[in-house]
Amino acid sequence: MSLVNDMLRDLEERRAAPTERLQLDGLHAVDEAGAANRERLEQVRRGLIWLVAAVLLGLLAGPMIGRLVNEPQPLSSAPPAPAAPAAVAPVVAQVLEVLPQHDGRGLVLQLLLDRAVPYQRSEESGAVSLRLAGAQLGGAPQQGRLQRDGRSLSWRVEAQGQDVQVLLVGLGDGLEVRDRLEPAGDRWLLWIEVPLTSSAPAAEAPVELENLPAAAPATPAVEAPLPAWASAPVPPANAPVEAVPAPVSPEPVRVSGPPEVKIAPYQPDALSQARQALQAGDYPRAIRELEALQQKRGRDPEVLRWLARAYLAGGEQARLLAWLPAQLAQLPHDSELRVLLARTQLQAGDTQGAVATLEQNPPALAQEPTYFALLAASYQQTGQWQESAALYRQLLALRPSQSTWQLGLAIALEQLDQPLEAGRHYRQAQQGQGLDDSARRFASERAAALGAR
Repeated sequence: MSLVNDMLRDLEERRAAPTERLQLDGLHAVDEAGAANRERLEQVRRGLIWLVAAVLLGLLAGPMIGRLVNEPQPLSSAPPAPAAPAAVAPVVAQVLEVLPQHDGRGLVLQLLLDRAVPYQRSEESGAVSLRLAGAQLGGAPQQGRLQRDGRSLSWRVEAQGQDVQVLLVGLGDGLEVRDRLEPAGDRWLLWIEVPLTSSAPAAEAPVELENLPAAAPATPAVEAPLPAWASAPVPPANAPVEAVPAPVSPEPVRVSGPPEVKIAPYQPDALSQARQALQAGDYPRAIRELEALQQKRGRDPEVLRWLARAYLAGGEQARLLAWLPAQLAQLPHDSELRVLLARTQLQAGDTQGAVATLEQNPPALAQEPTYFALLAASYQQTGQWQESAALYRQLLALRPSQSTWQLGLAIALEQLDQPLEAGRHYRQAQQGQGLDDSARRFASERAAALGAR
């Protein structure tokens, strides 16, 4: 192109005769500067698309791994909620465990919290409510019921708006509830004790003379042997009450004192301690404790998952890559372990390995769509745009409002030279929820550039 331009410029400068121009007849000089600018813009555009594809991979994989580290739950099919700004996010206490214990004497309810929290107690009509302000319940609501000697107690622990409520409702005599908050290592315990036995000792009950056995009638023809107390002399009418001999029961009466509730400090098991260390950011301690647990429990899937999370969160990529494939070979259908291995491979730059890991033994798409969203984003890192687009289409058939999936499909379609459809999905991504400002701005710019309305 440059040679033709030079020849045309030479003819113009020499004012060459028409016969010399015949060999270049019909050719025109090209705007080389404009062409170079357009080429640079195209390179920038493609580079930006690759950059946003990488950011999209982080959007899909980052929250997934964070959820696995902070919550012992399987991959969820629920859409990720938009993250609240850190500057305004309130600091709340988390109810980590709800531990009910009940026997013949009553109920002991323990709530394990990650920090101290103020709570308000209210009583009304045989019900006691404890409201923990600014607390969050880590799991599903829990409830139970206890009955004894005609008395019953129902209890429930549930989320109420921004708080957690403990409600106790009793039938029978007055409801007695004792509560206290005390430290337990680096955690806090809210103790709630509800005895269902009588609060007054039986030995202190007043003696009523009219309830004593009456004198025996005349001896019938056939009668059962009288107990010893029936033949005892009757005291004078003016005798003091304490002089009346106590009746002797055929069987000894066991007199119980006030109910005794023996409370031992809550001791979390070894796995709970390792999880607490991981959630607190003490990765070396968490790894040590989980490795020791693996030695004891062998291929316990829960221990393996937590150890893989600890390796990944602690930056131990080499150890995880050397250790996890053998574990996954023994548990080939464990999707959480597979995601953790693929995430580590992506961090190490092995995008082909990550794709191969996710393609093996995948779960059902409707059951774990976030697994396939990670695979679709990984396809874009290996240039497999057709596979990425096809997978994003399946995901959006399940959940059309997912903005990150709309953005991923738009990027793939633009790379496949389908600008009109790509622009439409860019616009849908820009109008939805779940994108950060930079990704939303990119989607808006590409939608406008491709003429999407």
